[in-house]
Amino acid sequence: MNYQILLPFLIGMIILAASPGPGVFASMARAVSEGFQSSLFFIGGLVCGDIIFLLLALLGLSVIAKVLGTLFILIRIVGGLYLIYLGIKMFRSKRFQFNLNNKGKFSRSQSYIGGFLTTMGNPKPVLFYASVLPTIINFNDVRITDAVIMIILIALVSFLVLGTYSYIASLSHKIKMSDNLQKGINQIAGIVMMLIGFYVIIK
Repeated sequence: MNYQILLPFLIGMIILAASPGPGVFASMARAVSEGFQSSLFFIGGLVCGDIIFLLLALLGLSVIAKVLGTLFILIRIVGGLYLIYLGIKMFRSKRFQFNLNNKGKFSRSQSYIGGFLTTMGNPKPVLFYASVLPTIINFNDVRITDAVIMIILIALVSFLVLGTYSYIASLSHKIKMSDNLQKGINQIAGIVMMLIGFYVIIK
């Protein structure tokens, strides 16, 4: 286990996860609209996207990005459009939808896909893994065991940090509100999600 690699990576991941960005705001919006459980699946999608970027970085992200540049642009556009779609659904919802999480796989898969596309279309993790990370660790020194631990750290940090944000946001449903206020909060969450979608597309 190479602590000279893992410690800087852990610090960088904490900063990446905690700093405001599409992933933070989208997971919080998901928690407000559909509850904490739904946001956990959304965060799971974010984590998978981060893991893919890490693996690409270890394999040489800059080279792959040049070869698959058009594909990355397409993923970003699709991800942005999907977030806009989710935002519209939130905006049109009249009440909180926490019980939707019990409907089964559809709502969960929708949250997961939304999180995954958010990361894949988000310039912040691209900047971190392609530009910042190579300056703080030497990829040539990363062994397989280090890579596995880095993947575990991505999951732990993301779920702890973003999960805390989302849990706090989800507490809003415990406050007694009128139907109009509940609808207004869903509309705000929807607008936030749509703005994130537009941001991902144009950034």
